[in-house]
Amino acid sequence: MIIGIGYIAQKINILNHDRVYLISRILVNIAIPAITISSMQVPHTPATMSIVDNMLLVAGGYYIAAFLVSILICHFLPSTPAEKGVYQFMLVFPNTMFMGLPVASAVLGPNSLFYVILFNLPFNLLVFTMGVWLLAQGRPGKFDLKVMLSPGLVASVLGLALFLAGYMLPTIVNQGLDLIGSTTTPLAMLVVGALLATLPVSQLAGDWRVKLIAGFRLVIFPVIAFIVLSPFIADKLLLGVAVLLIAMPVASNSVLLSEEYKVDSTLASQGVFLSTVLCLATIPILMYLL
Repeated sequence: MIIGIGYIAQKINILNHDRVYLISRILVNIAIPAITISSMQVPHTPATMSIVDNMLLVAGGYYIAAFLVSILICHFLPSTPAEKGVYQFMLVFPNTMFMGLPVASAVLGPNSLFYVILFNLPFNLLVFTMGVWLLAQGRPGKFDLKVMLSPGLVASVLGLALFLAGYMLPTIVNQGLDLIGSTTTPLAMLVVGALLATLPVSQLAGDWRVKLIAGFRLVIFPVIAFIVLSPFIADKLLLGVAVLLIAMPVASNSVLLSEEYKVDSTLASQGVFLSTVLCLATIPILMYLL
């Protein structure tokens, strides 16, 4: 629905290109760093630390494997340099936070939320390092490491340091970060809708390459993850959360960061739109079968 509102807002010139870019900058430089820090505010206990180790191992293993597979797939996928980075980003990074949290709570219960937050620790760090690197490679000129020095990366490092130190921010500070961060999902969906509105209706879902990426993102990756992980993980909730999060659609960050670093944000919007629509069918089916 929010994507539709963004679509209409662009058509009636409420969200023109300059305003979409401004919203993207606010999200990338303020809202996402805020939710990054607040999501890492997880208390330490002896029981939770065992879960922490296992989930971080699973999440780290997923991102390494997904990155390597994305290199292989995009090597054979016809694309421009700017498109290649966006395709790789869409393959590697699922929407584990903004869709992962509510979906996991609904499907697996409130006890799953701690596992979701843990899975997002590597995401928060990698999306502003590896993710930015993937996207920025497609920009004209020589790659500059300075593009990776962003508020998102600073927030990821700070949040991880606070987590490892076991330091909990004062309640008023954490609530403020939560409030700012809560704007991320609706504003990101408005941006996606506004960018899609610049395309003919026939191009909203992208071409066969976008559909291929969505197939890997929504079906192939989670099925492989279940096959690989199930013999080794006794904690059924941990296994369920990991597979569910890997089955999430393309991260909305792909659109925001593509807009921020001036690569193909329209392509990213197509990936987010198509995978988000399709996941309404694929997630229930996967959870039933697996």
